[in-house]
Amino acid sequence: MTSLFNISSAKALTLPLALAAMTVFSGCATTTSPEVRSAYDKTQQNLKSQPVSIISDGCLIRIENGNNDIMYQQSNSASLAMAQTVKSKLVEKGVKVNHISSPFICGSRTKEILTKMDVVLTDGAKEQPNTAYPILSSTNTFDSVTNKAYQDLYKALIVSRKAVSDDPTDYPDLLLDSKSLQVIKKIEGAEKIFVVLADGAQPSVGARVATGAIGMLGMITGISNMDILVKSQNYGIYLIDLETNQLKWSKVGDIEGNIFKMPVDSSYVLPKMLDPLYAE
Repeated sequence: MTSLFNISSAKALTLPLALAAMTVFSGCATTTSPEVRSAYDKTQQNLKSQPVSIISDGCLIRIENGNNDIMYQQSNSASLAMAQTVKSKLVEKGVKVNHISSPFICGSRTKEILTKMDVVLTDGAKEQPNTAYPILSSTNTFDSVTNKAYQDLYKALIVSRKAVSDDPTDYPDLLLDSKSLQVIKKIEGAEKIFVVLADGAQPSVGARVATGAIGMLGMITGISNMDILVKSQNYGIYLIDLETNQLKWSKVGDIEGNIFKMPVDSSYVLPKMLDPLYAE
């Protein structure tokens, strides 16, 4: 199954399709049996018992005929907006958020993917080849050891989210190494963290008219030009327990509005973003 964590940018016109595959985040089921509700209620109480932290990331891509463009300014702002959106909802639910980290731009992408893209640093600027990995956010002041710990967190999340089941009491192991765990716990000051992601893909005018670029790909997969050239903007929310080294809960959905517009919104509309953890 295609993943928002491992989208290939080598084929410029396939990214929106990959981003649109929303089941890739493996969100928990919305079953509301007494046993399931009890498990969610227990998680709620645990979240209220001590402060939590939020780690956010944004990755907005403009699809081009050649190399795709990482929209740095929009991605940076999207990461902050996503963090603020989730923080506001958690506070509304009685959860204290004591720290927010937004270390990277497109932090869940691999070096191979990111270095095949161009980057547009500010709105309206000319694209240039991206040579940075990881791509640091505007607020990142971490040293290389700390950056590696957060990169390792994303890598561990890629693996563990594949093991998420419909049972909210069956928690997949995160398998994050102990050194990275300790580094992140020290920075975040919390045992429970929410990793929140905002992802978007928007075809440029040139990409929209270059439908012939699909070529053999469309013939093999049965994907139409319209399917591939659709705009997408999605979110993912992951609750991680650093004490037990487990992924406790996840949710995915669509971001309403237009996350590519400038200036970027300071928060997003994400209906029922914490449901069914918190019934809405």
